[in-house]
Amino acid sequence: MLAFRLFPFVQAIIILCFFIYPIEHLNKKVKWALAIILGLSSLKIYTFVLTGGTMMDPNLTRTLSIILNTLYFTSIFVFLLTVIRMGINGLFKLIKKDKTRFIIPAKSSRYALTFLVLSFLISCKGIYNGFDKPVLTEYQIEIANLSVAADNFKIVQLSDLHISLPTRESDIENIVDRVNRLNPDLIVITGDLIDGEVEALEPKTKILFNLKAKYGVYGVSGNHEFYSGYQEWVDYFTNGGIPFLENKTVNIKDESGTPLFNLAGLIDKAAERFDMTEPDVEAVKPFLDKNVPSIFLAHQPKLCLDLEDLSALTLSGHTHGGMMPGLATLIKIANGGLVSGYYKLGNEQVIVSNGTQIWAGVPLRIGILSQINLITLKSK
Repeated sequence: MLAFRLFPFVQAIIILCFFIYPIEHLNKKVKWALAIILGLSSLKIYTFVLTGGTMMDPNLTRTLSIILNTLYFTSIFVFLLTVIRMGINGLFKLIKKDKTRFIIPAKSSRYALTFLVLSFLISCKGIYNGFDKPVLTEYQIEIANLSVAADNFKIVQLSDLHISLPTRESDIENIVDRVNRLNPDLIVITGDLIDGEVEALEPKTKILFNLKAKYGVYGVSGNHEFYSGYQEWVDYFTNGGIPFLENKTVNIKDESGTPLFNLAGLIDKAAERFDMTEPDVEAVKPFLDKNVPSIFLAHQPKLCLDLEDLSALTLSGHTHGGMMPGLATLIKIANGGLVSGYYKLGNEQVIVSNGTQIWAGVPLRIGILSQINLITLKSK
């Protein structure tokens, strides 16, 4: 967390000292303007100091969020291109054994303009994708021991909705309408539903209570619930008809009372940092019907690694699919090798959602889109 807080300052210093300062044949006023824009944009995560929000929920309107994040990611990509340029030049100097040699001149205004324009265009595309509507992704999952009565059972998975000030009511209405038209048997929401307080977000979040499924709608917490008043949100959603399975199990049964499968959920790992009950697989075990398969909900994919001998299918989120190439590799490593899509871990099958929306704090997607998952169970 300390590195997260300090990185913006390191980024700003590198941009100022190694990108802007070396440029020759550039008007001083333009240099100062670039220094102010890119330097302050690098510190965007601290806007909550001015807006009265928090680092996780900076309390920005949608328009302001789009503008500031576009500038923020422009500064990030300028930083990355500058570091790459320094690396290439450094390696070239080492190979040639001549510290005066370089491939990409730091003083070139032409290269600087190319870096700047390229960074801005990538940022615009990434932010557009981040706020764009989710795509529908379909899976057919074969499960051993699944009752014939549960064959073709349809589950819709939503995840990482991150409903906050920049979210429009129409965004949630569109998602609810699309999900209901799929006529699912069950709807699950795998964490990070919100960023903000109940009172502020009630007009938007109550739209989720219009979700309809034959066997109900269930959720589990994500780490962002703990940043926004965990217990208030759990009570709010439970009272609205979306119970949270926090180290709990429900047995899904058909109209005749025949058990179809266990649906179990684990509280998010963030609970440990808030002195609350941590994810507890052992607490769930006694309530699982051993005669039917178990489906688990766990926000963070790392929890899936503890369920290989227990879960037939685990649904997760948290990673946002990695958001972009390169970064996805780092996020995959940080999450036990799970970042996006379908995985097989022994007898356990895992689906990691890219997220149905995106956190407004980092609303970037390049090549990795938001999604609604439609999962059809098949008897094996």
